[in-house]
Amino acid sequence: MANPTTTSWADDVDESQQESPSSLEPQVINNEDGTKTVIEYRTNGDGKKVKLTRRIRVKVVQEHVNRAVAERKKWAKFGAEEGSAPGPNISSTTLTEQVTLKLSQYAAQQKQSELEEQQSQQEQQGQQQAAAGRPTRILCRTCRGDHFTVKCPYKDTLVSVEGIIDGSGSGDADGAAGEKAAASAGAEASSYVPPHLRAGAAKSGSSGGLGADFRERRDERPTIRITNLSEDVREGDVRDLCEAFGQTTHAFVPLHRDTGKCKGYAFVSFYDHSVAEKAIAKLTGYGYDNLILKAEWANASNK
Repeated sequence: MANPTTTSWADDVDESQQESPSSLEPQVINNEDGTKTVIEYRTNGDGKKVKLTRRIRVKVVQEHVNRAVAERKKWAKFGAEEGSAPGPNISSTTLTEQVTLKLSQYAAQQKQSELEEQQSQQEQQGQQQAAAGRPTRILCRTCRGDHFTVKCPYKDTLVSVEGIIDGSGSGDADGAAGEKAAASAGAEASSYVPPHLRAGAAKSGSSGGLGADFRERRDERPTIRITNLSEDVREGDVRDLCEAFGQTTHAFVPLHRDTGKCKGYAFVSFYDHSVAEKAIAKLTGYGYDNLILKAEWANASNK
């Protein structure tokens, strides 16, 4: 009779502690709020059994893709993948996170500049079309400015162009005698008449003629000198700055011959002496274009 096989008590304990394979499978619990709780048991690096609980929420994200990309996903596979299910094959394709293409700032600026250029071209075309239908531009007969001759600011100091050419500006016996003297001087092929022989030159004085009379009248006007100006300043900027105090008659900004930029100072003439004094008081120490301005009388006779 054979003796029964005896086992060690330690083997019985190990067998009792062994769990069924079903107890190691993850447990999935559906919650009322739409989430899922997954419970798993794992063995860590120290050989200890740990419990891992995860809560998962499934969220459907609607994404707008290019129509051509969506249509390519419906194409039938061919070659080695012919007959396979639609979509990427996990055995041959690795999916990574989606990369969104962002255009650089330079491309956006270039597009903006192109749009601005197109708008400027359209505006120029519109101006040209509008100018084609406009009447003749108003031209002053005295200074050739863009205003009526009656409203010319220099009508009292300048002789009209027609008067100079025709000799009828302030025609008198002296003017006629001057023209005859100029004609007899020997200018046979030229119709040029010197300023001191033109009509009305004798009234202005024998020292300077018409030009001297104009400079004398111009110097009588209150003129100020503005210094420490920026090199980007132009005549229109100075005029806009000074017309806040009163009406101006003339503004002059000297420019460099090579660079074409402002030399740092300007001259502005006013109709009223009190307005010029007010402009000097307000502009002295005034901050303009990150610089501190200084205003003073251009000539001692203006004070």
